[in-house]
Amino acid sequence: MILTDKQIVKELLEGQLKITPILNAKKQIGSSSLDIRLGTEFRYLKYKKQTHFDLTKDLDDIRSQIEEYSEVVHIKPMEAFILHPGDFVLASTLEYIMIPPYLSARLEGRSTWGRVGLQIHSTAGFVDPGFQGMLTFELNNLGKLPLSLYPGIRIGQLSFNRMEGASTLYVNKDGSKFGGLTGTKSSTFYADYDYQKILKNIKNGKNEKNEH
Repeated sequence: MILTDKQIVKELLEGQLKITPILNAKKQIGSSSLDIRLGTEFRYLKYKKQTHFDLTKDLDDIRSQIEEYSEVVHIKPMEAFILHPGDFVLASTLEYIMIPPYLSARLEGRSTWGRVGLQIHSTAGFVDPGFQGMLTFELNNLGKLPLSLYPGIRIGQLSFNRMEGASTLYVNKDGSKFGGLTGTKSSTFYADYDYQKILKNIKNGKNEKNEH
């Protein structure tokens, strides 16, 4: 069941659902969602000479490759981050969010920005029960003109679904990597258990070839 505006307000007032700061509740809370704002940190992908991530290297080397692939920029209040057509950047929410065990959330873009080509997430639109931290936007300009994005603007919205209490919260989930964030974080796909298995097989195959 999706929460209505009255139910969202009730959860916030009772302190089970925590979203801070809410700068203007009347403007941010809609009939079944709550608008969230753009923060001050952006992580954009850099052009690199490397053709791919070398997965035959050690885990620390792979991690370094991915970190070098992006650069963090902090934007001051009233300063714009210019998102050019075709650009892809990560950004954080202004709000710090704490989801209780009996709620999950869904992140979506606002229509007013979608109509000029701003996409705020590619795949990461679901927020697990028990999540704590700032959410990450996956910003993509699908339009034809650069977009001026200022910290504090409402580019996204959260809807909330009531559910039976989850047995495993996000903060306690084995393999959870993005809880407690206060900014953006690079991808850690290499740390997924299934990807680790693939890396192990690749390295074992390489070692067998070297032995022969």
